[in-house]
Amino acid sequence: MVTKQTAERRSNRRRLFAPVNLQSVQSRENLVTLTRSGYAGVRLVGHFAMSEMGDRELVSLIALLRDARGVGLRVSWSGDCGALEVGCLRHLDPPRQSDGTFAWSARQGEALVVRRGPTFLAVEDTRHGERRRVDIDRSEPAAAVLDDIRWGHTITPVEAASLHALELHDFVFRSGDHCVGIAVRQGVWCV
Repeated sequence: MVTKQTAERRSNRRRLFAPVNLQSVQSRENLVTLTRSGYAGVRLVGHFAMSEMGDRELVSLIALLRDARGVGLRVSWSGDCGALEVGCLRHLDPPRQSDGTFAWSARQGEALVVRRGPTFLAVEDTRHGERRRVDIDRSEPAAAVLDDIRWGHTITPVEAASLHALELHDFVFRSGDHCVGIAVRQGVWCV
């Protein structure tokens, strides 16, 4: 039985943002733990100059944004994009820039979500207005990038050859030899 006092404590926790260091959060499982603890989001410590970050660290930051959205956490963070192309990231939480504005703004209803089928991945994209669905055969090497939950994935030569189609759809974020699928995979939702 949930008492009024217990419900109030849970409600207060849901509004809390856990301060975290990017290097201390290494996987989706760390974010699931925060969600189950009742946090509403994470506040990344530091300021991230995205155009000056190393490839692996930048890709890990994007994976954190993607996976936080997938488990129901918001991300509050500070950063500058510089000349980095970030149009494909509008469905993720933007950084607050040094002048106080946000680097990009997500419109209501914009989403990029991947659902897993037995032989395919179904990607639904509403970032550009109307809803579009793209099915990707799971036997394709590029599908492994969308299906992969590791952060800072190093692209294999076989994946590199087949990533072009995903890049045309803006389904991956790539920096150097590292990439991450940016479609959100919905998972644990704390109640």
